[in-house]
Amino acid sequence: MRFPVLVLVALSTTLMASAEVRKIAATLAEDGDFDAPEALQELQEGVVWLDLTMEPSLAPSIERGDATFESLEACDPGPVAATTVSIRTGSNHLLLDVHPGSPDQHAANLLSCNYAPQFGTESSFGTTTRLTGCYFANSISIPTAVQWILNPLPADACHYGN
Repeated sequence: MRFPVLVLVALSTTLMASAEVRKIAATLAEDGDFDAPEALQELQEGVVWLDLTMEPSLAPSIERGDATFESLEACDPGPVAATTVSIRTGSNHLLLDVHPGSPDQHAANLLSCNYAPQFGTESSFGTTTRLTGCYFANSISIPTAVQWILNPLPADACHYGN
């Protein structure tokens, strides 16, 4: 009886390791449609590899580790430390909060400001915001909308680095 149990444990571990990872890649730009990009509208609960680029008009707001909040509309290029990233999806019917996690445990997850000269002004050289990484997506149904909470997973959950 012990052998079949070990086989089942090994099989279930293999199946969990090969679970489907949904890839969600989108650029969030203000286009006047008031709709979230199609990739975000197709979000489902489960493991996702996220790659979002946000133009300055839809820059996210972040919560820092000291519980202060700020917008990333104007930021210097480089990594940004945040405990929560509130994404402006372009739609009031799709809310998205992402918890990047700690860099030592979630090394694939990164929030960054990237140089983008097309958005430069006299007071700023121009940046876009990019959020990448491996997350578990959970949905919460609220009146007239859905709120997505993405919690951090280690890179290997998305088969990254294997």
